[in-house]
Amino acid sequence: MIDILILLILNSFYCIGFKLSTEDGMILSNINKLENHIGYYWYKPIAGCITCMASLHSYPYLLMFGFDWIYIIYVFALAGLNTWLYNVGISE
Repeated sequence: MIDILILLILNSFYCIGFKLSTEDGMILSNINKLENHIGYYWYKPIAGCITCMASLHSYPYLLMFGFDWIYIIYVFALAGLNTWLYNVGISE
């Protein structure tokens, strides 16, 4: 259980770092051009929405533990943690 919690925190920091690195002027800002090619709805889980990114960027859990019922809980927990940490960081 501790492994999953540590992975959850590290995965959240990864998602936030990825999101921040795709903003204007950052090293991965060209990823934002994907929005024009695939549409905003499909772009959101890649880098457009920190909450939506949990669905696509939760692959470290799948690599370590495989797909099981806890994965669904993990994705929702990751979405909440991403949103909370990102908003706390933006507001300061």
